[in-house]
Amino acid sequence: MNKNLSGLILILFYLGVIKSKLFYIEVKYPLLNASSNQTKVIELPLWPAPKFIKDTSKGLLVLSQNSFKMTTNLPQSCDIMEENIKLYTNIFFLPKFELNPIISDTDVALNELSFEISDQFCPGYPNTSIDETYELSVKPGVSIIKANSVWGALRGLETFSQLTFINEDNKLSIKDSIEIKDSPRFSYRGILLDTARHYIPVPIIKKQLDAMSYNKFNVFHWHIVDDQSFAFESFKYPNLTQKGKYGDAHVYTQKDVKEIIDHARLRGIRVIPEFDSPGHVESFGRTFPQFITVCWVGGKPYQAIYSVHGKAEILNPTLEGIYPVLKEVLSEYKEVFQDEYIHLGMDEVYYDCWKSNPNISEWMAERNMTDYHQLEAYYSSKILQIAKDLNKKVTVWQDVYDNGVRPEKTTQIQIWKDEAIGFSKWSDYLNDITSNGYPVILSSPWYINFVSYGFQEWYKHYLVEPMANFTGDAEQAKLLRGGEACLWSEYVDGANIEARLWPRACPIAERLWSPSDINDPEEAKFRLDEQRCRLLRRGIPASPILNGYCGDYEYGMKKSVVFEPEFNYDWLKSENKVPNTNESLKLKLNRSLFLILIFIYHF
Repeated sequence: MNKNLSGLILILFYLGVIKSKLFYIEVKYPLLNASSNQTKVIELPLWPAPKFIKDTSKGLLVLSQNSFKMTTNLPQSCDIMEENIKLYTNIFFLPKFELNPIISDTDVALNELSFEISDQFCPGYPNTSIDETYELSVKPGVSIIKANSVWGALRGLETFSQLTFINEDNKLSIKDSIEIKDSPRFSYRGILLDTARHYIPVPIIKKQLDAMSYNKFNVFHWHIVDDQSFAFESFKYPNLTQKGKYGDAHVYTQKDVKEIIDHARLRGIRVIPEFDSPGHVESFGRTFPQFITVCWVGGKPYQAIYSVHGKAEILNPTLEGIYPVLKEVLSEYKEVFQDEYIHLGMDEVYYDCWKSNPNISEWMAERNMTDYHQLEAYYSSKILQIAKDLNKKVTVWQDVYDNGVRPEKTTQIQIWKDEAIGFSKWSDYLNDITSNGYPVILSSPWYINFVSYGFQEWYKHYLVEPMANFTGDAEQAKLLRGGEACLWSEYVDGANIEARLWPRACPIAERLWSPSDINDPEEAKFRLDEQRCRLLRRGIPASPILNGYCGDYEYGMKKSVVFEPEFNYDWLKSENKVPNTNESLKLKLNRSLFLILIFIYHF
């Protein structure tokens, strides 16, 4: 297309003269004259969409690396704010993009973003009661983010960052008059990562935490141990790690875990570990085989019926010696992990091995137990009491509730079952569990490890409305704390986690943060496509959702930042990529000397 014609069309778009339906590639230049009512939030490429936005812009502001600064009203330094000011400065002014820093006579500058935080407090670790509310006012000179807490300030900073873009003069710009008022719809917005089936390296986990914060997720549910591996470093029972790990490189040391927890804190994210039992314990049983149920066939122990049960599997609840060990394991979790909650799993408890064991049958008969649900309930009650004694609140998979256990009302029940996999509708479980006064985390519709092809898969995740078939009253509705996207790792490791997770988790982020009436996928796909491009610009190699392109910073291009140190942690240091020159030289000299000695010996 002729350059002059292209320029004319762009000007006409800005003036509102031309109106047409665009086949979207990238939101690079937001329209200047958008109307100011809430439904026009779609005019700005924000993800997740805020609760209220008023855009009365008439022009643009320019941000220069030479003059733009971020300030807070906190009376003393706060590492959370300092770290995020550093992170977002890198996001705004990444060297590879070579932005024009000159403020010309015709430019209107934005020189400062000021954080006004009401509680003037630098918090410790985020918890269930964090306040993420914020207000953002973009205007010439000094723009302002008002928040009740640091956590709200972080969410406001992310929104502010999404309003910036590079203008035709290669300058970082933002529209000049925007007001946003925002808060999350649900307080719990989580992602489950399974690092037991495949180990995910620490630097890769840190990058996922960054990406979570870019989407306003606030809980990392860490499924750290399972049948396949026990990758958590235990000091109390070192053999759990030694016998349960894949290898020395596949262990999360307690130092690693603390690093991840501290990194999550800086992003406003809680870390909730899971210790799953009485099933999913094969790696645990390598150290404690005496507590694993022996399976019987034809009057003989240690007999497998494959596809039904193995030779031995699942904890044996009748063995009282298991409970002191479990208390020690959970007490070590408490020492290392900072969150008030621990996830105790207790899903997929299959009874066939229990049923085959004559010792269990005898034990049950002595206690007038006639159903194996009762045995599971016995185990669940015991381990829940251990957690209570340790002053830990608990999340469990819904199997515990389904099998008749009624724990403390602070216990969160996580729903994973659905008619799609042979159970009842997840909405029926939601109605039932909340009617009995239990808080709920919803995961059933958001298992993103399932991959389909042939349509825009994210639509089905986006169109989920958690309250669509809810039959309870307003008080009962409050018991739905939020939801969680689950990425189980049967086919995921550090090589493909980012492409599998992003932007497929983004629709769930918006469903959990934004008002329920922001729900049109045809509108959302344009903003989601921009969010995917934004993740690329922040070093996350997210997968595409539409045909088209993002820009000259895509993966493999010269301006790609996927491997830039600003967005990576440790593993890309030069010493990890290039052998030590001195050591290599010593090795060559020693090898040469060895060959000379052999030559002298023979001749």
